[in-house]
Amino acid sequence: MAHRAASKGAALALYTLFSLAPMLLLVVTIAGLFFGEDAVRNQLLQQMSGLVGQQGGEAVRTILAGTRHNDASVMAGLISAGLVLVSATSAFAELKESLDELWEVPPSAKPGIWAFLRQRVLSFGLILVIALMLLISLAISTALAAMDSIWPGGEGSPLKVVSMVISHIVSFAIVTGLFAVIFKYLPATKIAWKDVLVGALLTATLFIAGKTLIGIYMASADVASAYGAAGSVVILILWVYYSAQIFFYGSLFTHEYAMKLGSRADASDSESLPNSSLSQADKARLARTAS
Repeated sequence: MAHRAASKGAALALYTLFSLAPMLLLVVTIAGLFFGEDAVRNQLLQQMSGLVGQQGGEAVRTILAGTRHNDASVMAGLISAGLVLVSATSAFAELKESLDELWEVPPSAKPGIWAFLRQRVLSFGLILVIALMLLISLAISTALAAMDSIWPGGEGSPLKVVSMVISHIVSFAIVTGLFAVIFKYLPATKIAWKDVLVGALLTATLFIAGKTLIGIYMASADVASAYGAAGSVVILILWVYYSAQIFFYGSLFTHEYAMKLGSRADASDSESLPNSSLSQADKARLARTAS
């Protein structure tokens, strides 16, 4: 998949563009049950602006403004909910196909409505995970804001430094957790947690570093002004594209680590030997690993 990362990143950027509005609507609706939709929208905008920069954040702000609920009939509401669910899970469905290809998962023997529904339910589960992580981030941000109000201090005060460090650690942990969940549960094959965590940590590190470098490039190149009114949307698409490259190469690293150094290394070495040279114990272990 290494030589196809560019094309897959472009496909994922397109799917994300169409899936982002319904995905954000679902996340805001679910998380808003606990903290209120306005608080969730503000936190989501803050998190996304931190990821994609101020210019990309304007596109997210516009999308969030367009996802507010409108009064409609019950039937129209049900149809709208179904379309939102299918649209929101499209990007994750595309991710699943790419990861299945990477892990050499054979296509389903019985493609049809049940396979489609299973894929969408799994994708919706990942959206629930995103909503949960947003709730955790919102709760921690609220706690840090409360600490700042109780023990006020200047920008260089120890409390401000501790608050900033905690915020960065939480952001890194949330990104790592999201990658770990995707690597573990999205492919239709069993992957050991050790392999998943190693790959997720590396991918999260590259993602955070890449986010900074992409932000510097976007600011210095002044991409938004070159596209006029569509500049903020172009910034968002470019950010998704470059982030997809990091994700796919992180997935490749996870696969190679599992096959060469991780839980599948023994099985990979055994498969390269003639079957007659394997002991009964090795054959049994290989069968268990493959299953």
